[in-house]
Amino acid sequence: MGHVRVTAASLAEGRIDKLTVELSGLGARTIDRDTALSWMKDGHSFVPVVDGSEGPALQLVSIEGGDEVVHVVRTDNAMTAEDQLPALPSV
Repeated sequence: MGHVRVTAASLAEGRIDKLTVELSGLGARTIDRDTALSWMKDGHSFVPVVDGSEGPALQLVSIEGGDEVVHVVRTDNAMTAEDQLPALPSV
């Protein structure tokens, strides 16, 4: 499982659009929301970096609604159906 540093983000309509991430030993890359969710489901830790300091890891929250499960990325475990990130620079 990897330690993924999140250095920038863009959101659209309450959802992650893109994240700029860094993996140890590899350069920065930009990934989309589907890739971020897939990596988080695989157990990778996404750690936001704000002003050079690492913050608490982002949480993958699963919200059940009828027959559907919605996955959101948050800094807390609130059952709110939108992504919530710390103040990161824009991608």
